[in-house]
Amino acid sequence: MSILPIRLRRLSASTTAFLAVLALSAAGPAVAATAPNTAGQSTASLRDTSTVSAQSLAQMVAGPKATVSNASVSSKDVQIGTVKGLPGDGNAITEGVALSTGSLIDPDPTADSDTDITRSAVLGPNDALDTTGDFGVTEDPAGLAKVAGTDVYDEAVLEFDVTATSSNIVLYYSLGSEEYAGATKGTPASWQSRGYKDPLSIQVNGTECAHVPGTQTAVSAASINDSSNADYYTANVSGHTPGRIPVEFNGYTSALPCQAATAPGQKVHVRVAIADAQDGQLDSTVLLRTQGLGFTDKPITDSCTAKAGTCDIPGADNGSSKSSNGKASTTPLGQGKPGVTDYSAASPTAGTKNTVAGLPLTGTQALLLGGIALLLLAGGGVALMLRRRRLAGLEAD
Repeated sequence: MSILPIRLRRLSASTTAFLAVLALSAAGPAVAATAPNTAGQSTASLRDTSTVSAQSLAQMVAGPKATVSNASVSSKDVQIGTVKGLPGDGNAITEGVALSTGSLIDPDPTADSDTDITRSAVLGPNDALDTTGDFGVTEDPAGLAKVAGTDVYDEAVLEFDVTATSSNIVLYYSLGSEEYAGATKGTPASWQSRGYKDPLSIQVNGTECAHVPGTQTAVSAASINDSSNADYYTANVSGHTPGRIPVEFNGYTSALPCQAATAPGQKVHVRVAIADAQDGQLDSTVLLRTQGLGFTDKPITDSCTAKAGTCDIPGADNGSSKSSNGKASTTPLGQGKPGVTDYSAASPTAGTKNTVAGLPLTGTQALLLGGIALLLLAGGGVALMLRRRRLAGLEAD
């Protein structure tokens, strides 16, 4: 027998805690842990106040020669920080600053604040299709509800001023998301094509510049995917099975350039923001390359894609003149370089079974948790809006 994982729009804190206790009681000690994180990858969040701050994050993005000031953040402490060791070649952002609608770090089992986190939204492997950090935050300081055209949750914002040294600013970023999953035989469209397009905003002096290259279309999982602007997209999911690329995203974009005109010697205000749309479920993350912000008099005309193009900042002189790997290779993202493991063919992640909130379950345990959820719903004391995700190929007893 298989189960249907459900996606809850909003639960009260008391109901969430009650369900968690019942779930753990039903599952007992037989509940397996999620797969260990991929070796060589790491994250650090604002929770680590000794090493991570708004100023240090802004300086990391702008480079050591840049003059950065007035840096600030708005988020839960686990939503913004640094990441290292992600897969990819010159087309990818393998290290830098990350802002997520979920948690960059794995939950602390002793922290009450981490009860709504399943696992890191970034670190590989891709252990589940539904990684979620749902903090219940509805504040919208960046106005992303207007961008999304719907309610937003769990917003993360980083903003700062940087002094321009040339006539054009370039900032490299990448979007990764769990919203790329959700397709079934009966419903072939993924969540992103059914209105769950978590909004991303990158503004320079108040003007949006997170656009699909060569267009004025906002970058989101709905505008860059396997059927739209696919040159900029790498899938990490096959049907209902997590892909083998060692990153938690179900899909992600290549390094994309935000470009805008600037005046040398003048301060430029940069704001980066991301949020969940419609509900707080399924994480999305924006990556900002280390030293990926620079100023140039030569605007980029050959944007890097998932397979080719230029991923550097020509003529920049602030410590960020090139991407982490310089020119992009012609090796597709996810396939690595010659001699590196080929991640292109998706296959099940070892140890992945039926999952509810990221916990692998046996068929019997899944049945118990499903029964608990149904009893709670039948009781009429919980107002829920449900979003079902039929995941074909789940183990059945």
